[in-house]
Amino acid sequence: MTLPRRLIIGTILVVALAAPANVFAGVGIGAAAYSDTPILAASDVNEDLLHGSFSFGANGRIKFESLMLDALGLYATGEESIDLYLTAQLTRDFLRFLRLSAGIGPAVRFPLESGEEISVDWINAKVDADLILFRRFSVGLSFQYLIPSSDVNAIDIGRARGRIGASVLIW
Repeated sequence: MTLPRRLIIGTILVVALAAPANVFAGVGIGAAAYSDTPILAASDVNEDLLHGSFSFGANGRIKFESLMLDALGLYATGEESIDLYLTAQLTRDFLRFLRLSAGIGPAVRFPLESGEEISVDWINAKVDADLILFRRFSVGLSFQYLIPSSDVNAIDIGRARGRIGASVLIW
């Protein structure tokens, strides 16, 4: 299996941006797991999604004061794809051990089947609550709400769904 050229270029860009961001901002890298069973789903959710599978992957965050850029890459087992959720979030630390953040951004699907196109099919809204441990680690819960959209004019609220997840990051 060969990797798509866009995925390789995207990976190089992420690595090239991570080094300077580590000097000027807080950078967190870690693992994440999300339940694929929808919660707060609209009425016509695909019944195949209700079987209770999980998506696993990596979570990277760059924090500048009250702005945080979040990149969540998950392997979707049921759909044989790698999904990348990019989110620009507003964030706030409370009492030096609790970080709350919320934001919105696109979701990009990289199908693993040959012949399928890379697509931006979803709007991703995400809320995170992280417990900061020893200033170097964080453990958090997330609520993600996905709204299908092939473009800005074609938002499909009827198929929107929420899901929960967890992440562990090293800062």
